Amino acid sequence: MKTLRKKLWRDIGRQKAQFAAVTLTVFLGIAMFGASYDSFQNLEASYARTATEFDFANLTVSGGGVQGFAVEAASTTGVQAVATRAVANVPFRIGGTKLLGRMVGVPATGQPSVNRLSILEGSYLTGPGTVLMEEHLAHHFEIGPGDSFEILGSQGWSTVRVAGVISSPEYIWPAASRQEIITTPDNFGVVFAAQEDVISASGLEGPNEAVVYYENGAENEALTSALSGRAIELGALEVYTRAEQPSNASLEQDVKGFEELALFFPILFLSAAAMAAYVMITRLIHAQRAQIGILLANGFTKRQVLRHYLGYGIVPGLLGSVPGAVAGVLLARVITRLYTGFISVPVTIIRFYPATLFTAIALGLLATLLAAAAPALVASRLAPAESMRGLTPPGKGRPSLAERLVPPLRKLPIRWRMTLRGIERNPRRTIYTVLGVVLSLTLVLVSWGMLDTIQFLMNRQFVDIQRQDARVFFSAPVGPAEVSAITDVEGVLEAEPLLELPIAIETGGGRYETFLVALNEDTAMRRFYTENGQLVTLPDDGVLGAVGLTDQLNLAAGDPISVTVGGGVAWSFQTTLSDLIDEPLGSMVYISRAYAEQLAGMPLPATSAMLTYTPGSVAGVVRSRLVELPEVAAFEDANAIFDTMQQFMALFYAFVGVMLAFGAAMAFALIFNTMSVNIAERSREVATLLAVGTRRRTISRLITTENLLVAVIGIPLGLAVGYLTSAAAMASFQSDMFRFQLYVRPTTFVWSGLALLVVALISQWPGLRAVNRMDIARIVKERSV
Repeated sequence: MKTLRKKLWRDIGRQKAQFAAVTLTVFLGIAMFGASYDSFQNLEASYARTATEFDFANLTVSGGGVQGFAVEAASTTGVQAVATRAVANVPFRIGGTKLLGRMVGVPATGQPSVNRLSILEGSYLTGPGTVLMEEHLAHHFEIGPGDSFEILGSQGWSTVRVAGVISSPEYIWPAASRQEIITTPDNFGVVFAAQEDVISASGLEGPNEAVVYYENGAENEALTSALSGRAIELGALEVYTRAEQPSNASLEQDVKGFEELALFFPILFLSAAAMAAYVMITRLIHAQRAQIGILLANGFTKRQVLRHYLGYGIVPGLLGSVPGAVAGVLLARVITRLYTGFISVPVTIIRFYPATLFTAIALGLLATLLAAAAPALVASRLAPAESMRGLTPPGKGRPSLAERLVPPLRKLPIRWRMTLRGIERNPRRTIYTVLGVVLSLTLVLVSWGMLDTIQFLMNRQFVDIQRQDARVFFSAPVGPAEVSAITDVEGVLEAEPLLELPIAIETGGGRYETFLVALNEDTAMRRFYTENGQLVTLPDDGVLGAVGLTDQLNLAAGDPISVTVGGGVAWSFQTTLSDLIDEPLGSMVYISRAYAEQLAGMPLPATSAMLTYTPGSVAGVVRSRLVELPEVAAFEDANAIFDTMQQFMALFYAFVGVMLAFGAAMAFALIFNTMSVNIAERSREVATLLAVGTRRRTISRLITTENLLVAVIGIPLGLAVGYLTSAAAMASFQSDMFRFQLYVRPTTFVWSGLALLVVALISQWPGLRAVNRMDIARIVKERSV
């Protein structure tokens, strides 16, 4: 075995570039697994600790008889704490900015028993007229303890003072609702105030929300089902669990993404590493048939030969997986800190998970060991005498498939016919090269496809679907005259009324809470697209619903639905889901204003208006004019939301960018390995051509042309497999809040294919250099032996 160990290391030394490529591939795959999976575990631990430290509600109930529900829930086994509170959306005025704010009621003299707060600056409430400002809003407007701003309440604008800046488990991600998870501090913010102050400012009659915390914060499906059913019986309009809470649900989508990536990308990388190792070891054994025969003939056992060639998989597996696992663990710490710091998670947990480390090493070793197993088994079963005689190519030579299909190709110069026939002469080599191209393109397209999809969907949502430049919210419901008066403001071209009401949809398949949006039937500021891209309009006697409803309620176009409307315009009606529309964000229901008024039996007001600017207007100037109007309570800049969304996606872009760089590096390593071995195993063929007078430059051109032709054959297949794999990856992120349908720009396919050709061309350089330095006499002697 000492002799075989020497042979192992000498063979690795002779083919160090190929072994290094396999080792690099394993390293990248394992590092990605460790970084993604540990980040996933750290984030889960951080959110779990946040939930328990701050008594984050397991169940939230809005509307209906919350007081009676709270009394019943408090006496239910398994419930640790119940609190009722007043929650109201009211306008804020901070400096010269009007925005839609939210006031959440808390006890005046102490922390709430459910959904406790973390005081980051200042103190808890110090008396009437003081509030606690959520940190995202405070940091954006640079507000600290002692500063003041205005709130529009039932008695008009009043000044309140900030007692402290806080972090809340409900607003780690400041989402307004499950349908409005993307907000900006200029458009939406949250403050916590004494319960009495919230009721006074909003005009509510009392608490309108109940929050329930289970024993030790543990989830309890049976308890949730019982309490949810009772809340609905008592008239609750909205009931959601901790997992469905808008902020937490948004964050869980990210955590799910880390989990998916922790499995998806490493599987691709390790599959590529296994294939590269398999190709390399198979070709090594093919070239060493005579040596294997000599070993077996001189007393080495089949088991010794098997273990020897398994070593060619074990060595790169260990060399890649051990440092890869360590790098992944360290990288996970960096990713976790960046992520939790970026979104201001109150509690950050970073742990060392030995299971991840050892699992990563085992996965890397297993991938290359399995790749080596089949060829090593073949080597151990070779017959000594037959192996020592070498290989005699079976069958007769014949024209290539291209020549048989297109007979005029038989008249091409001999060097071109050699290239065409070389592709077919060794099917094994051609298949391995095509597989390398397919895997490489798959790795690149999955990452690039994610970037294309996100950019396309953001444009679809904020440019194609939402056509308005801005939206203003009124201090009270208004009629057509007030909406029309908005167009009198200089810089405003058009204004359309909009009524948005909370609703609950009920079908035989369940219940789902969302918003009903009433628009003019001929609206020009909102477009509706079906899944196949067809543009549709609001129906005369039905509603349009987002495709996300199909996952929640198993609905299809044409199905009847029952709708219960809240928000001060309470009524219920039966209607038809006329069509399903494809929207990247949210799962709302749209109805024409005329049909909504017909169902309600009365004219309906507008709670906001969508605006477009006259060409050449300055958005900031128009905003300043609009917010001066007394009836305008808040302003929402559509372009600012789009810009904010792009900023929020910066972390995602960075992560996918790293994946793309990893994929490109792995693609290069894979193609380099394939091309290098292609050239190395043809040394005798090349030496023979050199011996009969063929120039080295000509041979290099022939080999390059053949390899590039094989790459061209593999590119269409690789693009197809890459697209399907990307579609599967994006489908895993679907929910009622996000709908990521894969979109890949045509140019991405073109550039990916061209990039792979360039990689294939560059990766041949070391092998072609070896051709130029080839010792003809030595190779011919080895062949004669």
